[in-house]
Amino acid sequence: MSGNNIFFNFLVGSFLLLSAACSSSRSVASVTSIPPSDFTNQSRILIGKLDTLPVILAPTDGSLPIQSDKVAKEFPSDQIHIAKGKLTKNATLKIGFVLPFLNDNISSVGRGDINNSVSRWAIHYYTGAKLALEKWKNKGVSFESVVWDSGPDTVSLQKRVSDDNRFLDVPLIIGPYHRDNIKYLANYAKNSGVLLFSPFSAAQNLTEDNPFFYQVNPTIETQISAIVDHVNQYARTEDILILQKDSDAKLNELFLASFLTKGNQEDGGLPKSLMLSSNVSTWAKNLLPELQKREKLVIILSSYSDEVFLNNLMQELNRESFDKKEIIVYGLSPWLNLEKVDFQLLDLLNFHVSSPYYINTGNSEVREFQQSFYQELGVFPQPEAFQAFDLVNLLFENWIKKGDFFQEDLDSFESTHFLAAPYQFKKVKTSTDGIEKWQLNRNQTVMILKFSGFGWQKD
Repeated sequence: MSGNNIFFNFLVGSFLLLSAACSSSRSVASVTSIPPSDFTNQSRILIGKLDTLPVILAPTDGSLPIQSDKVAKEFPSDQIHIAKGKLTKNATLKIGFVLPFLNDNISSVGRGDINNSVSRWAIHYYTGAKLALEKWKNKGVSFESVVWDSGPDTVSLQKRVSDDNRFLDVPLIIGPYHRDNIKYLANYAKNSGVLLFSPFSAAQNLTEDNPFFYQVNPTIETQISAIVDHVNQYARTEDILILQKDSDAKLNELFLASFLTKGNQEDGGLPKSLMLSSNVSTWAKNLLPELQKREKLVIILSSYSDEVFLNNLMQELNRESFDKKEIIVYGLSPWLNLEKVDFQLLDLLNFHVSSPYYINTGNSEVREFQQSFYQELGVFPQPEAFQAFDLVNLLFENWIKKGDFFQEDLDSFESTHFLAAPYQFKKVKTSTDGIEKWQLNRNQTVMILKFSGFGWQKD
């Protein structure tokens, strides 16, 4: 067993001991008042030596959430509420987290590895959010936060979350993770006016006619659009070659559709696309001739799941371009998480990826966040921790500044401070017979990163 697995199992074991003593949802931000003039050396939102865990016992002293004379004066209560939502002008901001800690599923020996990646994602995500909550607590902002373990399915979700009376009082929710759970809560949000921010899934068709649903991760279509825009700045249609494994035809169609919409008006036509077999020996007939006849190679690798296939393809591209011709290669964001690709080839091939975030490890604030996170969990943060930190900051900043127009103005609001993910939500609307419908809201921010030296850099 690796050191990381030992640590994670220890973390989960402690988590389970705590969960056995209490229910799976906890209020985590009901702390005592803080004088607005003194924000230093205050207690954490999550109190006690176990505050590195995602679920903590609520205080029992009945303390009210943070109150601040400064906040009350600058932002009168009649200006702080979410339009059309359940948060009234007289209420403190309440925010709920519904995340897949999956404590019941990893309690037995031998089953933990199945759900480790999902549970780890939830722990990292919530810890990043917690650090943002601490920031706003220290600024004297009044809020309450409640955390629930969603479980792996809708049955668990209903039992642990929906049946909890506190859930009905929360007007803003971040979560859940699994597709069926997202659909379940999206329907609840649509019918109740609760704002639901879905932090993980980038899938289509999760909900419809739902202005209260916010999709935080950009869809594949949005990423493809960003790549096509970037390619069109540097290449002619005849230079572009789309390559994919023969089982990934859907992604090929999406790229071609985007080129059709955004195509170069000067050259016209669509880029050449090839479906490749896993059998490398077959490439001599279809791939090599296409590579050899181009003076400049602009390659889009729409596949991203078979790392053996991808490494073989990258080696072939490098052989053809080495000391011969200019090459630039593009891939989708899952490339950022591949573990077996040859990083030297990424550099040699001038590899670019689309990404909803960029973590600049040379930035002092990023390093400070990494240090704070390490103090909480004993490991360094994964990208989802940065994304959670930035989302919570965006929501709080917009809530305080926009008040009544929180939801209406969120699509034009840009956070003045973020570490990795500059979210920009846009309303997705459709029109039928002159009737416009607000379908949902999607984050449109996609950056193009380039692999250079030893890591990904913003292009």
